[in-house]
Amino acid sequence: MWLPGHLGALTRWVPPSLVDEVVQAAGCGERRVRLLPARVVVYFVLALGLFGDCGYRRVWAAMTARWPHGTVADPSAAALRQARQRLGPKPLMLLFDRLRGPVGAAATPGVFWRGLRLVAWDGTCLEVPDSPANVACFRRHAAPTTRPAGYPQLRLTALVECGTRALIDAVFGSQQSTELPQARCLLASLRPGMLLLADRGYDGFEALRDAAATGADLLWRVQAGRLLPVVRPLPDGTHLTWITDRRSADRLAKWQRRGRRTPPPAMTALTLRVISYQITATSADGTSRTSMVRLVTTLLDPHRHPATELATLYHQRWEIETAFYGLKVTLRGADRVLRSRTPAGVEQELFALLALYQASRQAITEAAAGAHLDPDRLSLTIALHTIRLTVINARTSDPASLVAALIQARNLAPSQRRSRTSPRCVKRTLSPYAYNKTKGSVGRKTTVTTTVTLTSHPTTTEPP
Repeated sequence: MWLPGHLGALTRWVPPSLVDEVVQAAGCGERRVRLLPARVVVYFVLALGLFGDCGYRRVWAAMTARWPHGTVADPSAAALRQARQRLGPKPLMLLFDRLRGPVGAAATPGVFWRGLRLVAWDGTCLEVPDSPANVACFRRHAAPTTRPAGYPQLRLTALVECGTRALIDAVFGSQQSTELPQARCLLASLRPGMLLLADRGYDGFEALRDAAATGADLLWRVQAGRLLPVVRPLPDGTHLTWITDRRSADRLAKWQRRGRRTPPPAMTALTLRVISYQITATSADGTSRTSMVRLVTTLLDPHRHPATELATLYHQRWEIETAFYGLKVTLRGADRVLRSRTPAGVEQELFALLALYQASRQAITEAAAGAHLDPDRLSLTIALHTIRLTVINARTSDPASLVAALIQARNLAPSQRRSRTSPRCVKRTLSPYAYNKTKGSVGRKTTVTTTVTLTSHPTTTEPP
């Protein structure tokens, strides 16, 4: 029989021994016997993330539903709130730190490409309650010409394993924090043997230099109009270029005009390979749209790392967008804010959500490996629904019910996802005012046929 401190089938990945370990490491162990010991409170905070639409008393009722009335404590909402405050955010931070990391193995589909583990980083925003403390800490989003957002926001930047959508690391702070400084905090989690995918928001010499210094390889999109002179053309239509800081740009330009093939001495310059290609998306009604994409990569050998494969591989970066959707919509709930009205409570709640998400991804990956399936085909929605039921039922510690629900044929996504496109629209930051949609699109995704065409470069060195 379960004790009140449990997480249903997910307890296998968040066992009591791990919870006790982080509680002791955080120095939050109780000095006297309490009706709500620290271990139980940690599980309660995690359950708050699972049952995001329920109040404290209803979440506690779900955790203790299988216990006879009178055999467990029946705390008030105020007592549960005070227990959260006593616990603080540090145990949940340490719990996420123990759970985070890659979960895919060499045989897991989509995790590796030519021996490199595919990872991506990006940032997103989450809304927090509109309290004076949260506004002072996290700030509201506001453009010079628009009204402030209805809720303050925090910015979260994460490093995700593409094949499993598991969280390798994450950092968050005020909405005023930009993605680049937060990404620097994630550099310690990059390793040699990783291939880091990133979008145009990280296009800059310092970011490229620091990420390459970790030993990880890079495949980043850059601005289409950025000047990337041809230092040496390659036989597959790509070319090598040098990137340096602005102070050294003039000196580097003079050096290139002389036809030199190596950077000047005593200058920090990155040698990168440039891949330019066009994407043509043709919809079912015959209309087509073409856009240019430019990538830079530290993989310089065109024979070991073909450009056509890299161009196709870059679009795996969208796995991190799916991970953010799973965290912000599937787990937290669509158009919902976090429940905590203090910065410490927000920090505790968000680390609980990150730990829940990571444990769920571990369960999904393990179930997929046992059934010899691609983890992308298993549903996070089905996993969370099943976990909630096992929390309420609390009959067995065997996660077989979770695995069985995940691998049922009717719950599996197709093995080949259809190619889709969705027009961009102005995002609504939980405001009571209407938001713009692309005319005629009604926000729906359209099935398309996508064609990738590489763009060749001249075989002579061009001046910058």
